[in-house]
Amino acid sequence: MTLAQTILDRLKEHLSLPWPENVSPRERVVMVVYPPSDERKLRRLIQSGEFASEMKTTGHGWKEYDLATGFSAWLAEYEYRDRYLSRPERLWDDAGNVRGLEDYLVKKIADAASTLTSNDVLALVGGGGLFGLHSVSTLIECIESHFPGRLVIFFPGEHDARNNSYRLLGAKDGWGYLAVPITC
Repeated sequence: MTLAQTILDRLKEHLSLPWPENVSPRERVVMVVYPPSDERKLRRLIQSGEFASEMKTTGHGWKEYDLATGFSAWLAEYEYRDRYLSRPERLWDDAGNVRGLEDYLVKKIADAASTLTSNDVLALVGGGGLFGLHSVSTLIECIESHFPGRLVIFFPGEHDARNNSYRLLGAKDGWGYLAVPITC
């Protein structure tokens, strides 16, 4: 069985369990953690529609949003992009995130989730595309309470179960989070 198929089966098994309604937003987040080298295989399964059709057999709605193109889409729409590109050091704030990208992503994700119910799943793919541009942990914290259902984050990186810590693309610093990890 391939890694992508294993992830699909484990996520499907998890989402098939009853969903208690009295859990915090952080407990409704599911982190699908996989080696970065398997990103293309997993994305191929997601983009083919096979993932969505399998997830719908759990009795829950499924919608995907791709974060990988977020920066380029934001920059293309940004009024002052030419000024930023002439002095790229101005793009980043003190926390190491691209200025304005967070607001853009939160709005786009909220728009994508606007029709979802407490019985639906929003899946965020392409989180590795934010590496070096914006903190995935900060983005999750900004959006976690906007969803009545479940939020699934496809996360190319590592999960340290002992410390409940996640590291995107093997970065040095990880962050602790209360999400449910799905790993292989």
